[in-house]
Amino acid sequence: MEKKSNHLKKWSIRIGLTLLLLITGMIVFSPYGAQKGFSYKLVKCTVEINAPADSVFRFLGNSANASKWSVYVDHIIPLNTDSFPDGTIGSRRRCFCEKDETGIKWDELITEKIPDKKRQLVLYNLQGFPITAEHLATEQLYEKLGDNKCSLTFSLFFKNAKPGLWESLKTYFAGYKIKDVYSANMDNIKRIVETGK
Repeated sequence: MEKKSNHLKKWSIRIGLTLLLLITGMIVFSPYGAQKGFSYKLVKCTVEINAPADSVFRFLGNSANASKWSVYVDHIIPLNTDSFPDGTIGSRRRCFCEKDETGIKWDELITEKIPDKKRQLVLYNLQGFPITAEHLATEQLYEKLGDNKCSLTFSLFFKNAKPGLWESLKTYFAGYKIKDVYSANMDNIKRIVETGK
């Protein structure tokens, strides 16, 4: 009986250590973390586009275009165009992952806009997600690389808030999915802006 108990203890320790190593590895290699040029942790993805920065900026400022380039969002509805034009500071919009507007959805508020350089959106009212976090924001950063070339960076981070341990852990794991979505979206944006298709 004692031999069986020792055997179970050894297996429990091995399983515990394996899980600890897996979790540590997921955190260490997560796309969410410190990035050069930023003073806070974030997930970011960058693509070079053979088009002027102002063209890309205008394209992404139109909420109706999301259904063309997003692999995650089915459509976006501006909420306050009577007061704030779509894509400007103060404009709010609702993002739906499903055509029938059930399931995952959230709202965005544009808080910063520097034409052809930056657009920042704060996320709120998150619904239907398996895991959520508060104080999330995304940015679109544009950099001119030539007359007909620019880089576009998407990022997600905690704005004006330091996440706790649980929020950080969730973001380390969600970072893999976020990076995949960003990468696929940016491939679509690049293709559409460059070819019109």
